[in-house]
Parts: sequence; structure tokens; C-alpha cells
Amino acid sequence: MKFIKLESRGGNYLVVAENVAWLRTAENGQTSVGIIGGQPLLVVGSIEEVAEKILSGSGPAEQTVAAPLSDAESARAPAPAQQPAPPAAPAPAPAEESTREVEVARAPEKPSGERPRPVAVKTGMTLSERVAAAATPKVKAGSQRFMGGLE
Repeated sequence: MKFIKLESRGGNYLVVAENVAWLRTAENGQTSVGIIGGQPLLVVGSIEEVAEKILSGSGPAEQTVAAPLSDAESARAPAPAQQPAPPAAPAPAPAEESTREVEVARAPEKPSGERPRPVAVKTGMTLSERVAAAATPKVKAGSQRFMGGLE
């Protein structure tokens, strides 16, 4: 994973180069970058500049090494000694696992003669009951709102 810095007018974005999905230039010349699993980012620069940043960031790390030295410089500079890679550590031997069989206690079985009781079903109010209940006034008789309504 290599991060690249994309500039925008509001701040800078730090983006993983491999997560860039697309580049787009709008009619007004603004460049936007599409990110996998994210929102498009509005960035500063032409599409070529942004693409160059993305491509330089998404390449393997070996390609980012400095340019090779010229013949004159290589004659003056000693060649770096390559260090041998350390030998790989041997894999640890698998430890013997002491396994013992555990007997699982089973739940006592119910006699097959018993049948489960049906759940009591509570019936709701019918539509006419709900309408009748809603039609009754839910205001106290002494309320100022209906002072003369009950007389």
C-alpha cells in the first residue's frame, strides 16, 4: 500500500493509490478522483498531473529507486556490498496436543405422550369497536373547552 497526497482547495487528501477507481474532468475544468468505496474527491490540477501522481504511487516500490548512475559516477562510487538474506527460521515442531474425549450430557427426553399446549390467542378489537372507542370524548367534564357542551 502506498499513499499519495492529492491537493484540493479545501485541504489535502491522503489516498491509497491502489484504491483510485477513475479520473474525470467536469465541464468547468475541475478534476475529480473516484475512490473505491468512497465519494469522489475534487482535486486541484489537470487530469494528466493527477494521473501521474496516481501512477507513480501505484507502481511497485522497486521502480521508485533513484535513476542508475552514469559511467563516471559509477567509477567513483564503490558498489554497495549485498548482504546475504538471513536464513529462514525453521518452522516450530507441532506440539503434541493432549486430547481427551469429553462425554456430553444429553438433556432428558420428554415422554412422547405429552402434546404441547396451544398458545392462547388474544383477539383484538374489531373495527367497529375501535371506531366506537375513538368517538367518545376524552376530555374531562369540567374542562373549560367544553364548558357549555355538556349542559
